[in-house]
Amino acid sequence: MKNLKYLLTILFLIGAIFVYPLQKKEKTLTEIYKGGIVRFVPELTIDDSSMPEEAFFEAFVDIACDKKGNIYISDYKACNIKKFDSSGNFIKVIGRKGQGPGEFNMPFWLTATDNRLFVWDMMNMRLCALSLEGEFIRSITFQISEGRPQKLRSLPDGNVVVEMEKIYFGEADKPQDCTIEIYSPDLEHKKTVYSQQVWRNKYMRVESMFTNIPQPFSPRVYWDVTPDGKIVIGYSKDYEIEIYDIIKGKLFSFRHDYEPVKVTDEDKELFFSGITFSRDGVMQRGAPDFIRKNTEFPKIKPSFDGILVDSERNIIAHSYRKNKAEQPKFFDAFDSKGNFLGAVKIEGEGTFPSAIRIRENYYWQQETDKEGLIKVVKYRISGD
Repeated sequence: MKNLKYLLTILFLIGAIFVYPLQKKEKTLTEIYKGGIVRFVPELTIDDSSMPEEAFFEAFVDIACDKKGNIYISDYKACNIKKFDSSGNFIKVIGRKGQGPGEFNMPFWLTATDNRLFVWDMMNMRLCALSLEGEFIRSITFQISEGRPQKLRSLPDGNVVVEMEKIYFGEADKPQDCTIEIYSPDLEHKKTVYSQQVWRNKYMRVESMFTNIPQPFSPRVYWDVTPDGKIVIGYSKDYEIEIYDIIKGKLFSFRHDYEPVKVTDEDKELFFSGITFSRDGVMQRGAPDFIRKNTEFPKIKPSFDGILVDSERNIIAHSYRKNKAEQPKFFDAFDSKGNFLGAVKIEGEGTFPSAIRIRENYYWQQETDKEGLIKVVKYRISGD
């Protein structure tokens, strides 16, 4: 009888093994891209309800994540940084308005390392290094003639990558100098990795004032950092992407064939209609004559308008498409060696992500809802 019980138990366990559904293995991002379809599944939202009553979002620009998954959000209008844990629980507010150590006047770009939080404090024209708890460590001030940061990213060794843009005010026919710089954890300048002239804006004097006039569809520099510390840089004049090491310099580059897309009259009018400006203290929509006169459109759109690197070192580029309806819903994916994985379609809600941080199979993105309230949403990148 005892042996029969053992036998029945064994048979039950064997049966359970065969009838119990096998757990579905999570696909890698590479496998998802090769499948040609992704879905962005929202899993967590951070908004005003995530914070105590006295803390709320006013207007934010950038998001950073540390290795523990804590989230830092720069609220430039409130002149502080909001910190949350990886589950979206509010931790603290870092900084306040001012000019002293640990104070900000429009904090913009952010990035985090193992033990540092770096902030571009725009109106104070300084790059700040803080502890992850927000304690002031050091800052360096930039003169306007030196240029200003446009983006920050951290490297695994604690160094910081800074995109700088140098502007020649009053010289409308002179492009801006875009450089990719490396700074130490203590904000000592180490080297320039890359440089390229761009026409992001024309800076000229109009009615006794300096005015920046955007130059639409001009080729620009897009870049991101891989988890192992390489810098992926693309200048969108041609579909060529370069990989850099901060010690060895350029490692290799790869090119991708693409079908050039013309700039149409519809593109031009859409650009002008989206411009707002102030006249006699009243905000008006639509480009004034001096902007229309000094805006130059190229005949062909650039090859892409965004580059991201995911947690598997895959490179994602957002290219222009002839069918405008498809534009937000497709991107090109490459592996870390530049091999083309495929054109990937975004199904369901969501478009090509911008201003994001990818961690594992997730990314964080800032958004504005229909009521104009701002929020941060965590999405899972899925192929199902």
